[in-house]
Order: sequence, then structure tokens, then C-alpha cells
Amino acid sequence: MHANALLTQDELDFIRSMQHTSQPSSAESLSRLMVNAGSEVKSLLTQLIAQEQVTLQAQFDNHQMTFPLHLVEDEFHSLQLQLGAPHIYEEEGPKVRPWRLTLSKPQALEDELGLSTGLWVREISFKGVLLEVRDQPKPPSSFDLWFAPDHGTPIALHGVLQRRTGRNLAAYNLSGSQASEIERLREYILQAHRQAHPELHPQLSK
Repeated sequence: MHANALLTQDELDFIRSMQHTSQPSSAESLSRLMVNAGSEVKSLLTQLIAQEQVTLQAQFDNHQMTFPLHLVEDEFHSLQLQLGAPHIYEEEGPKVRPWRLTLSKPQALEDELGLSTGLWVREISFKGVLLEVRDQPKPPSSFDLWFAPDHGTPIALHGVLQRRTGRNLAAYNLSGSQASEIERLREYILQAHRQAHPELHPQLSK
């Protein structure tokens, strides 16, 4: 290194390491899109996304993915288009319903202390959950509990009883849960859908 260099070799190595580790992953790259359009189209799209719910929909086989679009501001105060976790649907004949993940083993919902309750998740989607009721005379009319998939970070869910579907089974609507928690639930379901249907996620499964 020259004597009049502005940076030492250690400083250069540090900068190079930061540049290497700051490269976005393929999943992060997919979450941000550049919009190649005229100024009028960009302005219209910006106004629509800022004021209304705008989505991007993909259709394949009997599955649908609807991605919510958001505007995010980067460190240079420029607006970028970002995809949120998708709503995943499946077609059953003429009906379209949210794709439901069936757990290989029922998993208990947990209370605020992390203790298992008598409500066990059998199936779950971003809109509802099918619970197996154990050690209780009847399913509760509602619940505020935590779902900890694969013993990861618990997701807070608020469920309202919709109907009993069997002797010990009950379906609950999750629409009353906080939006941030439903977003996390959709991300979890996306990962589960990717594992269940890798052929529909060829780029993300590599």
C-alpha cells in the first residue's frame, strides 16, 4: 500500500467485508420491484397504492397467490414498491378458499405464560383455524392465545367461534387478530406452502 493512501489495508478489508455481507438475499430481492413505466403511470400507481389496497395476483394450477403492494421509503427518501406476504388460495370446483395448512401433528395454542392449553391446532390459514378441543366441555366462544409454529416466535391470534365441525372440532375466524400478527402468519404459511408445493416455487426453493 502506498504511504499516502487514505485508508489502511485493514480499513479496506473491512469495507469489502461489509459490501459482501450487505448483498440482499434472493428472497429480499424478490420483495422489492422496480417499476418501469412513464411518469403518469408511476404517479397513478403511487396514488392508488397510497390510498387503496392494490394487489398483484398470480394463478397456477388450482392455486392463487395475491400479493399486497406497499410503498416504502428507503434511506434516500425514494419510494419503492414492496410485496407483502401473499394471501394463498386454492380452488375446489367453483369455490375458492384460503389454502389451509394441515399440521402433521396437532399443536397446542399457548397462553401468555407459554403453557399449553386445551385448544390444539389441526389446520390453519391466514383467515381461520380448525381446533381440536381437549379437556374442555365445549369450545370457547373466542380466544386470545399464541400459536408457536415449530416452537418459533409465537404469533398472537384472536379467534371467534364460527361453528363446530365435529364432536371435538371447532372452526374459528381470525379476522380480529392484529394485522402485524396476520402478516407473520401469512409468512409462515408461505414457507409451509413452499415446502408442500416446491414445484410452484422453483426459484425460491433453490
